[in-house]
Amino acid sequence: MVSVFFRFCWIPFVFAGTVQAASLDQAVQSALQKNETVAQSREQLRRSEEQISQARSAIFPNLSLNASYLIQPKPSDPIAAEFFPEQQRTANFTLTQPLFRGFREFAALRQRKNLYSAQEQARLGQLIKLYQEIAASFLDVLALEQDLRNLEGQKTIYAQRVKDLQARTRRGESSTTEALTAQSTAAALDAETQMVQSRLRTARENMSFLTGLPVDEALTDTDDMATFTLRPLSEYLARIDERPDVKALKENARAADEEVSIARGGHWPSADVVGNYYLVRPEGFMEDLKWDVTFKFSLPLFEGGLRQSQVREAASKRGESELELARIRRQTEAEIKSLHESLRIRADQLKALKLASDLSEKNYQVLLRDSRRGLTRSIDVQLGLTEYRVARRTFDQARYQARLDRIKLETAAAILPSALTKEM
Repeated sequence: MVSVFFRFCWIPFVFAGTVQAASLDQAVQSALQKNETVAQSREQLRRSEEQISQARSAIFPNLSLNASYLIQPKPSDPIAAEFFPEQQRTANFTLTQPLFRGFREFAALRQRKNLYSAQEQARLGQLIKLYQEIAASFLDVLALEQDLRNLEGQKTIYAQRVKDLQARTRRGESSTTEALTAQSTAAALDAETQMVQSRLRTARENMSFLTGLPVDEALTDTDDMATFTLRPLSEYLARIDERPDVKALKENARAADEEVSIARGGHWPSADVVGNYYLVRPEGFMEDLKWDVTFKFSLPLFEGGLRQSQVREAASKRGESELELARIRRQTEAEIKSLHESLRIRADQLKALKLASDLSEKNYQVLLRDSRRGLTRSIDVQLGLTEYRVARRTFDQARYQARLDRIKLETAAAILPSALTKEM
């Protein structure tokens, strides 16, 4: 059944001359090079990478050069003057090395790495969303072009029909009303063609905005749908954990877990070592002392319950992240089931629509032949042609909707096109 479905889902488009038509993958590749959303996602990822470097810097020592020049009144006490000279010049290097911070700095570094991984997956999620928008716009253009071709074919048929009826009217074989009815339908087709052309221009403008391709770029769907086989539902559901949004939420949950470790580290003491090497020291008995080292130790005893509150807050964020992950999993499962069922049913629908289109075309041709022999009424011919036009349009729209449903199902299950996998 599925193979029959896809046998009707692809129609080659022939363009005049030697114009090279762009495929969906080529449109996506153009967007990856020119679309601002893609460039913004790269900058966000670069910013997240720099935040890892910032977190890593808390582990390493800090080295600084200090200089000061102090002027004050000369103390009247000679002994005090030895300690506090009238002019004091100081220049020194200071090295500060954190020794222990309750392992908070390491938890912060792990957290930043988790957030970077989450940002990578969020970027891929943005690319998938862009791909879906491009695919919808791309197929919309192709569907409107096919609709326009169908209308042009119908206009040709009606133009010939009007000529035949006018000739029959002159011979007295048909009434004037029959010719006027056909002319009215032909005029309505002209108006409908204008509307479709307007929609096509809008769709092409949107396509150009998303991809950066020229507005008049020729498009073609090169995907070989006839060889596509709808996989069992279980295979699509098994790939839920491969989705970028699920992976991003997992990394965010790990980052929230590290936030708890950071908050708990606030209960621990902190220790640092500070060393100074003096290039210049104030005149006096300390002038010849070139260096000193200080060990600092601090133990928080009471801070009004601040640290414990921070731990509870971080634990709450962790719980929220886990709940969001569970929600997205359930939502994705429902989405995949719905898309899979829609695509499965679309097979029977397209088979029936194809049959209806073929039969309505055959019916119209028979009615037209019988009309020339005077065996059927003109109104029956009009109705037959209208039925054929509606059936053909419905079939073509369903074909492109099936193609879009396939793309939605595959992206929902993290089955990505080659144009996106290169960006991973």
